[in-house]
Amino acid sequence: MSASKEAKSLLKDIRDTIKLGKHAEAIPKCQRLLKMEPKNAMAYLLLGAAYQNLDKAEAARSLRKSIEYTEGPATSALQGLANCAPNDELPEVYDQLADLLPEKALDYWDKLFSLASDANIAPACFKIFKKRTHKTEDINYAKLQDYLGRIWFTHDFEIPTDEKELYKTTMEALLKSSDANTKNVVYKRYLKWLYKEKNYAACVRHAINMTISHPNDVYGYEWICKTYCENHDQDYSNVWQKELKHPIDSYAERLLQLNPNSNLALLIKALQQYASGQFVPARQLALQAQLSQPTYKVALELLARIHMELGAFRLALKLWLQLGQEDKALAECLSYEKDESKIKEAIRVLKTLENSPANVKTLARCYHKLGEVHHLKDLALDDIAKAEFLLSPEEALSTIGHDESFDALFLCGKLNMKLKNYPDALNCILRATRLRPHFSECFDYLGRLYPLTTGDTARARKCYEKCISLNPLAEEAVDALSFIYQELGEEELNEALLLNTVNHLSSEDSIRLQYKLGLHFQKVKKWDNAIQCFRDAIKQDSKCMVYWESLGDAYAARGSYNSAIRVFQKILELTPENSYALLQLASIKTIIRMYPEAIEDFSTLLKLNPIYLPGLKGAAEAHIGLANSLKAQNLYGRAKEHWQLSVEYLQKAFHQPEAHGMVWLWRLMASVFVQTAQLPPSLANLDVAGSLAKRDELVTYLSRKDLLLLAQRFYLCALKLKQNTYLWYELALSTYYSAVYIPEEAKSHLETAEKVCKMAIKERGNRWQNWNLLGVINMHPDHENLPLAQHCFIQAVELERKSFTAWTNLGVLYVKVKNIRLANEAFTRAQQACPTYANAWIGQAMVAETIGEQEESFDLFRHCQQFEYHPEAAIGFAHWVCEVLSNPKSMEKPHNKHAIEHMHADVSALDAINWFVQNEEAETSVAALTFQGFLCARKKLYRLAVEAFSRACKLCEPGADRDKLYTNLGYLYLQLNEPEKAVNALNTVAHATFKPIIGLALAYFRSGQLQESYSIYNSVLRNVEGQDDDKASTILVAMASMIYAFQGEADTKTLLYQCILLKEVPIQALYSSYALGILHRDNELSRMVMAELKAYDHNEECCDEISYLTAHYILINDGTNEALRYLQTRVRMFPQSTNLRKVFLKFLLDYYVQDPSLKLATSNVALLALTLGHTKLQQSIEASEEAETIIYASKAVGPVDKALSSKLVQRAIRLNPTNQQARKLLASIIAH
Repeated sequence: MSASKEAKSLLKDIRDTIKLGKHAEAIPKCQRLLKMEPKNAMAYLLLGAAYQNLDKAEAARSLRKSIEYTEGPATSALQGLANCAPNDELPEVYDQLADLLPEKALDYWDKLFSLASDANIAPACFKIFKKRTHKTEDINYAKLQDYLGRIWFTHDFEIPTDEKELYKTTMEALLKSSDANTKNVVYKRYLKWLYKEKNYAACVRHAINMTISHPNDVYGYEWICKTYCENHDQDYSNVWQKELKHPIDSYAERLLQLNPNSNLALLIKALQQYASGQFVPARQLALQAQLSQPTYKVALELLARIHMELGAFRLALKLWLQLGQEDKALAECLSYEKDESKIKEAIRVLKTLENSPANVKTLARCYHKLGEVHHLKDLALDDIAKAEFLLSPEEALSTIGHDESFDALFLCGKLNMKLKNYPDALNCILRATRLRPHFSECFDYLGRLYPLTTGDTARARKCYEKCISLNPLAEEAVDALSFIYQELGEEELNEALLLNTVNHLSSEDSIRLQYKLGLHFQKVKKWDNAIQCFRDAIKQDSKCMVYWESLGDAYAARGSYNSAIRVFQKILELTPENSYALLQLASIKTIIRMYPEAIEDFSTLLKLNPIYLPGLKGAAEAHIGLANSLKAQNLYGRAKEHWQLSVEYLQKAFHQPEAHGMVWLWRLMASVFVQTAQLPPSLANLDVAGSLAKRDELVTYLSRKDLLLLAQRFYLCALKLKQNTYLWYELALSTYYSAVYIPEEAKSHLETAEKVCKMAIKERGNRWQNWNLLGVINMHPDHENLPLAQHCFIQAVELERKSFTAWTNLGVLYVKVKNIRLANEAFTRAQQACPTYANAWIGQAMVAETIGEQEESFDLFRHCQQFEYHPEAAIGFAHWVCEVLSNPKSMEKPHNKHAIEHMHADVSALDAINWFVQNEEAETSVAALTFQGFLCARKKLYRLAVEAFSRACKLCEPGADRDKLYTNLGYLYLQLNEPEKAVNALNTVAHATFKPIIGLALAYFRSGQLQESYSIYNSVLRNVEGQDDDKASTILVAMASMIYAFQGEADTKTLLYQCILLKEVPIQALYSSYALGILHRDNELSRMVMAELKAYDHNEECCDEISYLTAHYILINDGTNEALRYLQTRVRMFPQSTNLRKVFLKFLLDYYVQDPSLKLATSNVALLALTLGHTKLQQSIEASEEAETIIYASKAVGPVDKALSSKLVQRAIRLNPTNQQARKLLASIIAH
């Protein structure tokens, strides 16, 4: 068989195999055929068909080969390739098939359009469709155009210049064929493109069509309005305006209905208002439009032109600069500026423009402001411009003549105002305003002229308000209107005005108004806002000291004193001699009670300006403040010094005649006099210039009485200058003090005080202090009117429920009338109002005392000591402490015992009564001196106690109380080992009792007058024998000590036996008998006493004395070791007894100092004795006694630790420098 036949036979077999669906079997057959005929197109076609369901890529490759070797159209291969080729090859395949199979072309275009949804293939599809649409005769042309438009629209392909017409026709066709939703989207893209292409007629036409097809969509209306806004004033505007089917107003109205905030619609309305001369509504609409699109050029340009028409050239300038345009409008705005650089910039711009009359006038204005007259003369000016810039006012007015134009009338008004011809000026400005009722400067001049012509501030205010509404940056109008608002007290309007003006200015231009706004905030007490304004002003001009000073004032007013101090210190760094900064710095330090620093600053200020009145006043106030602070600390001498210094500063102020009319000077001086008069008597005086006191001396001494009377005169001088309730009140108070401190004239002073106080109430009846003072005046014993006083106090507390002073005074009144329940309620209310007010607590203590609640009264008086010193609290507390201390039963109560032992009530009472006695000086009471003496004696301050009791004795009237005082004084002298003075004091007792008689006997004994002493003891013993064994035993012990000294052992034993035989043997008698037996080796007596002392074996208070005597008894009879063991036993029984440890230590030092085995033990005993002496806080140890103990401890420690021994003996010397034993011991330690 020939090759061709075999190939045909194989082809047939392959077709049959493929028809049977045996594609896998067909593939090797095709491959065999291709080996036989490699360029057989049919073989490749069949191989592609076989691979269709098995391998698309192989199928596509085979079909491409088939197309390659096919002669003529390869329709079958292309159809197969359309089913298996990759997507990026399909557009070309579909394109070829559409030509080969025209009847199926529409199907292929559908498939091609579907492929265009893939962004990667879309350009190829778009290219094919664009090529096909050039053939308008194609039966599928409409469909092709539709598909092209959709792809173009969907993928937003670039539109080349040569295809713009194609795009246009395509989009218009798409609009015709699309549904409503698609059409809406297409319109948005197409209208934007048309406007960009400046095809305004088509844009408007299609936008109108969109408003018809989509009447509720804003897009079409917006493009109509946008086209109008941006092109209404262009030469070609009539072309596109012909497309409008309705007036532009209707489109703008409809757009506003759909979108009330549409800036384009608002701008159209603004443009129409502007065209009709309604500039204020136009500005409002333009500003509203600008809110949604702040940088829209049309809105900015319109606003700038409106501002220029209104005369707001600064606002317009900002907009022109923002737009970046250099034209005559910018130059005109610059010409109205005050800054020379901006005027020169205007000249530069004008020189680039044509020489129109308007430009020439603007240029003339610039030259006029710069003072370049020679340039002005070179300009071609009209008559009005010449009159304004070249001629004098008189010549200008004659030149203008009867010109009724706006410029002429307005210029005439300004010229007449300059010539002070105010009525004519007002007439001209009014006529000019009628011609241009929207020009702000007209209203500015009207606001200035109305007060000058008619004095009509109300009209001036309205004119200024109109001017500022037209031009918010009319600075002179803002200043004038702000001043009017301040005068009328309309601070809210003033604030709104200033804020509005500042908001229109840049930070650099708003410095002055920022400062003014800060002053306003300071006036209305909005401190934070004021501070921020001043800080903003300083940021722009840090060298202006006024801004710094105002910032410091604002900080001080807010209470930020540290910040204020730093600000004023900064001012002083910049300008060291700034008087105001020094004054404020010192004043603030006075406010925060840094008085010494304030005084120093005032001194620096007065060195710069010695007669500076605010400095003199401030220095005086600083000294007064420091004096009051010192007085509160009871440092009266130093307080008086500062009051004297304050008087000297105020006297310097009086030397200046202009100061005599200042109320503060008279009031402050009077206040110093009154406060000084309240000091203790020895300090209640001042040295004052004789001229002030109307005396001949250069400097005169004023006593307390003189000070109070002169203070009243000064208050009267202040009242002549200005009457107010405070001055009347202070005058009444000073008059009341006169009644208190000058009792012989009390009645007249109280009557005057009552009248003056009523004047204060008349001036201001709702001030509770006035009623309170009137009540106090009527409670004085010399002017007592308790019902009126009660009425006054009730009035005071009704006016001020938290008036603790009035409540307390009302409580005192109720105590006085013995209405304890109401008094308690009044004092309780006072305590609730002010828990730290001492008088209220003192009143409660008095109530507790009245009803017999002694412990409660004691606690209340003690609580008062936590507050500042008060004389009544001091003497009350001292009284109750002395009462408790002198009453053993009261001391046994846990409450009282805790107060004395743990809260040191006795020490607090001593401090309080010391202040009382010091303050009262010669006027102090006997009771106070008695309390002072008693408490000093308790603290072993015997000298001070003697002084107190001596003064009390001199003041006390003869009687039992004085006898007690002399008794106490005598015993104190005995404590001081001054028996002669004790004898004198005790001999002064008029009605002697047992205690002073025994004391006198003891005094005689100590002074060596034994006969007198024995005689007194013997006589007293006869009187008490058989009646009072306790007193008899005490006398017998005392007599025994005298008998032993002069008559020997036998008679002494007789007396002591007599004492021992009494029922209750005093332990001192047992001690004396025991000691007598040990000294004279009388073991029988010693054993008898030992038997009596068995009752005290477990008494810790007596353990040291008993152990000492018993140890020496054992030492004599049984030896040192037995005595040592006995003492060890006793120490174990009483391990906490300090005195017993000392007895043990002394015994070891006396008898075992050479025993090396006991050196360490002796050292430990010594150290323990020192430690135990300080275990209790209430345990009082005298320095000399402590020094003795330390010396013994040093001796004991020496053999063990010489360094510690040296430290101990040095400590002893510090405690008692006069102790020679300690010095010798130290010398011996150093020597070894």
